[in-house]
Amino acid sequence: MTRLSTVSARIGVAVATVALVAPAPLAHAEPVQHAAIPAYWSPDTPDGRALFHRLAGNHPTTGIVVVNGSLSRPEAPHDAAWADAISTVHASGARALVYVDTGYLGVDLGQGSHHTREGEISPEAWLAQAKVDVDGWYSLYGDIDGVFLDQTLSACGPDNLHVRHYADLVAYVKAHHPGAYVVLNPGRAVEECYADVADTILTFEGSRAAYLAHTPPAWELARPDRKKFWHLVYDVPADAMPAVVARSKANGAGYVYVTDRAHDPYPWDTIATYWDEELGHVAGVEDVTSPETPKEIRAAVSPTEVVLRWTPSRDDVAVVDYEILLGRTVVGTTFDTAYTATGLVPGGTYTFRVRARDSAGNTSATGNPVTVTTPVPQVHHPTACVTATSARYAASFVREFPHQRVFVDSDDDATTGYPLPPGLPQGVDHMIEGGVLYRHSGAGWTWTAVTDVAVTSADGTTTWELPTSAYGQVATRQVVVFNGYDGVDEYSEPITVTIGDTCT
Repeated sequence: MTRLSTVSARIGVAVATVALVAPAPLAHAEPVQHAAIPAYWSPDTPDGRALFHRLAGNHPTTGIVVVNGSLSRPEAPHDAAWADAISTVHASGARALVYVDTGYLGVDLGQGSHHTREGEISPEAWLAQAKVDVDGWYSLYGDIDGVFLDQTLSACGPDNLHVRHYADLVAYVKAHHPGAYVVLNPGRAVEECYADVADTILTFEGSRAAYLAHTPPAWELARPDRKKFWHLVYDVPADAMPAVVARSKANGAGYVYVTDRAHDPYPWDTIATYWDEELGHVAGVEDVTSPETPKEIRAAVSPTEVVLRWTPSRDDVAVVDYEILLGRTVVGTTFDTAYTATGLVPGGTYTFRVRARDSAGNTSATGNPVTVTTPVPQVHHPTACVTATSARYAASFVREFPHQRVFVDSDDDATTGYPLPPGLPQGVDHMIEGGVLYRHSGAGWTWTAVTDVAVTSADGTTTWELPTSAYGQVATRQVVVFNGYDGVDEYSEPITVTIGDTCT
């Protein structure tokens, strides 16, 4: 179970990256079982990041989330996306475990021995590599709650040799990283010698058909601490999911994850399509309580969009998403504690509310309304038209800027030219200012005059016209940004213009 995948799950909402803050606990019935998910997808895509935030919001039913590196080893050097995934899960109250391979200690189980990265197969080499990986994760990332030791043996071994190796490894983890929660994953039932080696043992990983034929060993069924055992079941259709979850309870699994994903190509590269419903079955409690009301709703405003953020809500089972209301109408949902409302009108006034929804469909009261007025941009209505012989640019300016400029990425190459502030083009090759076209000609703010430009102004709109030949070699498209400066820079939205035959 070592592959990491880039997720392509359909999210359908705009999200921003924010760290979850652990909310105050609710008085609620403790779920009788918890979900534990091998989250083997990359957090460095918007969809992947959103899924980690979604799982974090599902606490307390979600109890464990395993974060894997892109090469099934510590993600090095430090990567902000992996740090966000780990810290977000940890802050929610769920355990963020990191992946460490043990390669069955090099023991040949019938398909050849697994080799370490150095090409060795001895137990000592595998244990040494595992310790390096454990320490590597902890040195690179904070908020780690423990370690998921994958591909572990299930037999005690001659004179208990195998189990003694794993006991020593777990002892190393706990001694060097106090408080670490350790899971062993043999993916099958283990002999009783492993009972007290780790906090949890993943004793089943397989298909629905195999699970229906599976009976745990007697010692496992007799164990009073159900959180000792974790079962993973794939290839489970939606109509069979409730029965499989129920069977996992009868089989004594304190942790479970069931998915409709098949073994081929891979079951752990995204979450189950019926995930919200599964949370309710896993929790096993009657959920009639609404989630907490979202609090501390705040907004960051720009001319055409508003970014809303709030603190996470708690529920007795799991919050599955948040509904965003504009006025009294739901206009979007998000798994995250952030939402971006786009397509707004500059100068418009909008009132937003947020409410939480749990896995049973209960909704919270709406949080305090947030009313915003979008600012009117000081440089607006940018237009451009470029043909093989002429170029025309125009924009409207609200203030009387002493400096009105047109920045043009004329070669459609962001790696050459002057870099504008973040979020704007980084490769501006030409600038028009004061009736002159300039070419960027050196480091920093270094420009060389090229030719005069015709400039006209009327009703707050300035228009510039020049021959296209002034640019020299012309690309098939340009990226254009207008700027006004009076001690403070104001920019238009960037526009892209494709060279055509005529300008109307």
